Amino acid sequence: MNDAHAQLDADLATLEDLPVFVAYNANVDAIVRVDEELESFLERPSDPGAETPTGRLDSKRELAAAITQTMAAGRGDEIAMTDAFASTLESELPPDSQQMGGQAGIMTNLLTALGTSPITYTYMVSERQLSMFEHPDEVQYPTVEDGQVSYVPLTEAVNTDRTKINWVFEFREGDELFGATAKEDTRFIAASRPPEFDLVAGELDESIDQVGETVEGALLAGYHNLTPDHVADGYEEAHRHARDVINRLRSGGDLDVHIEYAVTHDDELRESMYEWILPEANVVGADTHELTMLHDDAGMEVVAEAPTEATPFEPDEILDHYRMLEAVREELGVDCIQLHAMEYHLAVMESYLPPEAVRRGLEFAAVNAATKAARGEITSPDDLETGLKYERSAMGREAIELLADHLDETADDGVLATPTVVACPNRVVDEPAGTVGIGDIVSSSSFILELAVAGDGGEPMT
Repeated sequence: MNDAHAQLDADLATLEDLPVFVAYNANVDAIVRVDEELESFLERPSDPGAETPTGRLDSKRELAAAITQTMAAGRGDEIAMTDAFASTLESELPPDSQQMGGQAGIMTNLLTALGTSPITYTYMVSERQLSMFEHPDEVQYPTVEDGQVSYVPLTEAVNTDRTKINWVFEFREGDELFGATAKEDTRFIAASRPPEFDLVAGELDESIDQVGETVEGALLAGYHNLTPDHVADGYEEAHRHARDVINRLRSGGDLDVHIEYAVTHDDELRESMYEWILPEANVVGADTHELTMLHDDAGMEVVAEAPTEATPFEPDEILDHYRMLEAVREELGVDCIQLHAMEYHLAVMESYLPPEAVRRGLEFAAVNAATKAARGEITSPDDLETGLKYERSAMGREAIELLADHLDETADDGVLATPTVVACPNRVVDEPAGTVGIGDIVSSSSFILELAVAGDGGEPMT
């Protein structure tokens, strides 16, 4: 394999000025460490670590129950709050820090840091939200007048005083809250759901094909932001409208669409997303928890017990992940599903981009993930040198070798690349600076490089 630094330079050069559309969700993440001070603010749940609140969070007791259950389960989770409780947290709980949140917001920051040219749409751009964008002058915001789309710098797109704020409660393995102990380094998100997030973008929806004509691909997320307050008769109408927008977006040409999945505990919302949104993607991105939910929602019996990250990693988990990915991909009828797991990244596909483009994208994503985990942010291409300092996971390599044997294929230096399966080891950071947004970093960095490599037409470095 050529020098990793030369490979990284080639990747970044390929990405320069790549136009990509990004939508829909951006917010401010208020970060709070789980500690004794937080415990004194919350109220003890009746059964710490075991309760999973139903419905939207509406009290300090319900929030404590959700955090302790997430800690005990050993995997990240997210539940929406009522507007009243969101206001309570904002007025009474000072965050330890603030950062960009929301999948579209996080992806946009990465794209500008890597030198691409994103066009980003989100519903609410307040001055506070604007301050979370690292390079706002390099982000174009679509506006419509008389049916014609034009673009203004994001700095000229402020349209509200209100800011969507999500509360992110981070904890490390061994941390305790009301006697519940964290099994992994991860986080719980208490998400706000302002009424503006209704998946209707006004005149832009009717003219979105003009955006599609100017970009090479689209990164879409936020479909899980709906609540019953946003819809009168269920989620179907809103998601059918969103589906039509996706189809109109790609009507101007051959446009690849990546949809980033996200956890929601609203069964009807997940069912609607599964039926109306996910099948419109070329690529669906998910983590292991999200993959399990997708698999369960489809009612498939591919594995006896879906693997999680709550127990110590075993390399043969990759076989279950592969079976789950292939089953869900076939059920949805999409070209590709990509999984970002702790030790490896895995894509299962059919009739998607060339496998070498996908391989290069997943390896690039591993560098980005390690950089984000180690530094907590990526603000320029030079930051990615940090990611190269972390070795590729030995357990990830072992898992990929097992998958290659299962498929009667051969892994090359721990990397598998076939027309239907691509896998590469992750670069694992033992003590991450933060965990929020790493999945979004993986999905967006892999997708944009896949597009750029496939469109470049040149032979990738090997």
